[in-house]
Amino acid sequence: MCKRDIKKYTDANREAWNEATLKHQQARAEKNKNLKEEFSQKGYSSLDKYETAKLKEIGLTGKRVAQVCCNNGQETLSLVNLGAESAVGFDISDEAIKEARELAKISNLNCEFVRTDIYDIGEEYYDSFDLIYITIGAMGWMPDLNRYFSVVSKMLRTDGYLVIYEHHPFCYMLATNREDGFEPDDPLKIIYSYFRTEPWVGNDGIDYIGGTKYESKTSYDFTHTLTAVINSIAGNGIRIKEFTEYSHDISLGFTEHEKEGKVPLSYILVGVKE
Repeated sequence: MCKRDIKKYTDANREAWNEATLKHQQARAEKNKNLKEEFSQKGYSSLDKYETAKLKEIGLTGKRVAQVCCNNGQETLSLVNLGAESAVGFDISDEAIKEARELAKISNLNCEFVRTDIYDIGEEYYDSFDLIYITIGAMGWMPDLNRYFSVVSKMLRTDGYLVIYEHHPFCYMLATNREDGFEPDDPLKIIYSYFRTEPWVGNDGIDYIGGTKYESKTSYDFTHTLTAVINSIAGNGIRIKEFTEYSHDISLGFTEHEKEGKVPLSYILVGVKE
């Protein structure tokens, strides 16, 4: 995929996420979810027990870490509260980075937040990080996974860790509980092709916090098979050290599917740059 095509998608997603971030802030306020109050507490972490255990197993103490597609920075800040020496969060959304910087100021943690298209991360960040963290929903917004992991690999130091905690590509075949195609009596019904290549085009909003639908700016997200994920990582000099699948949902969209306990809904992948 050429740079021009990539920019078409990422520029549109920047506008859509700026819009959605404001919706998310409103939804949290309505639910009395005050991130500023939470991050004013020493040691607060928004990470769940699975990712926390894995990061502690790897060890964060003394490490310089980064998160690509950090959204509002709560996970990046949590990495420092779990022991990282410093962290840098990168995201395309102006509004998300604005919120992240506010949380960093309140928490007084050693974090920097950079507003950028991930594909445009500059050489000043190459060979800079001991660990790079990628979490739920990040890769689906990337039109070209190979270029994405090329950037990630350049940012990692030799022997640096890549940790991914994502929804499982199996989910791409299912309708979420917010979609019209979802059937409560048969949540595991296969709806979509696992091998879809064209982007999903959205205009009804990406408010996964409040669950509201609104006439939004156009967004584009992408289906990536497990083959594409693994080959893109390995093809950019990162050895896959560990891959663990889970039946629990981390996306807020597959809670009914989780009750079945029959299919993989999330995974943790650990890689090491060689």
